[in-house]
Amino acid sequence: MKGLAALWQGEPTTRFHAVGSIAAIAAGWWLGLERWEWAFVVTMIGLVWFAEAVNTSLERLADAVTLEHHPLIGLSKDVASAAVLIISITALLTGLIVFGPYLWTISGN
Repeated sequence: MKGLAALWQGEPTTRFHAVGSIAAIAAGWWLGLERWEWAFVVTMIGLVWFAEAVNTSLERLADAVTLEHHPLIGLSKDVASAAVLIISITALLTGLIVFGPYLWTISGN
């Protein structure tokens, strides 16, 4: 639990992830997702949080080694951040696939 607390307190982007997670769960509940759709939504939420935790961990470890700029540490941090971006985009696309047909129907099209 210390790790979750550290992630929440030390990384402002977790607030964004929390809002997105709550919005996805609320939308899924409101739209009445099927069990298999919930599996995708919950998996994507978990993967985004996982990537953020690993990214934060790597950044803190690198900062513990040195706060001076080092090109390989900078590259490592950039790649870890890219992992968060990649899974976030994947989660967004998964959300469009899962929620899109429901929202399309509700919009009357």
